[in-house]
Amino acid sequence: MTSQLSLTTDESIAVFRSLADIPFITFPTRLDRMLLVVCRTGEIAADIDLERKRMGECSVMVLRPGHHIGSCRVSTDFDGFFITVTQEKLNTILPSLQYVIPYSLKYNSNSVIEMTVEEQENLTMIYNMIRRKIREDRPFTSKALASLFEVLFYDALGIYASRSEQGVRKTRREELLSEFIDILEKNFKTERAVSFYADKLFVTPKHLSAVLKEVSGRTAGEWIDNRVILEAKLMLRTTGMNVQEISSALNFSNQSFFGKYFKHLTGTSPRDYRSKLSDN
Repeated sequence: MTSQLSLTTDESIAVFRSLADIPFITFPTRLDRMLLVVCRTGEIAADIDLERKRMGECSVMVLRPGHHIGSCRVSTDFDGFFITVTQEKLNTILPSLQYVIPYSLKYNSNSVIEMTVEEQENLTMIYNMIRRKIREDRPFTSKALASLFEVLFYDALGIYASRSEQGVRKTRREELLSEFIDILEKNFKTERAVSFYADKLFVTPKHLSAVLKEVSGRTAGEWIDNRVILEAKLMLRTTGMNVQEISSALNFSNQSFFGKYFKHLTGTSPRDYRSKLSDN
């Protein structure tokens, strides 16, 4: 029997008992999805971004897309689990960037966190619920699983958040990104000009984009576009609003411009995106 537990047929989110069972990760590799690892006993050692990382008993590791893993060794007494989530799926189950992004910055330099016994037991409890639920075949199972995964990720994120509040200081560049995210969350539906956000932060648009690119891998314009598109996708996915209503809610001058903007950034029209959702 395979040790994979997969929530969706396209493997956008899946749970594995063994690293060897993950079909889309071979070493060396550059991650194209988020990887969450919980080690209950044993040890994992890996070369991550050319730096040797080790996680032992009662620890959790979170790696965002883009990390390079050169090699990985899992001890024979390892007991734990691996969860992989594509960025698209992560955006769907964790849409609020103002909560996710500031803390996820810590994953780059603090990818391995030691847990308390209680924290490990909480993650393991949710994991075991997912294992049982994923084998069920009855109405609303997929929705229940999605909720459990959301709880699991917020719980893991809470571990990182609690550590970051214990004397870990942000750099000025990280602070600028966090402040930008806060302003973006409040204004992205009405403001898409980089200059608007730069003025709020008392920096030039060029400086803002350069700092954000260095810290997060995205320019200010890319952050704005990604947030608007994410919201548009969520509205197409979860509301009964038509394209014209969504266009107006996101402050586009007309439906045609919104359609061109959406297609330019996603490769498909809003109607086709919603149509594909109903086909799945």
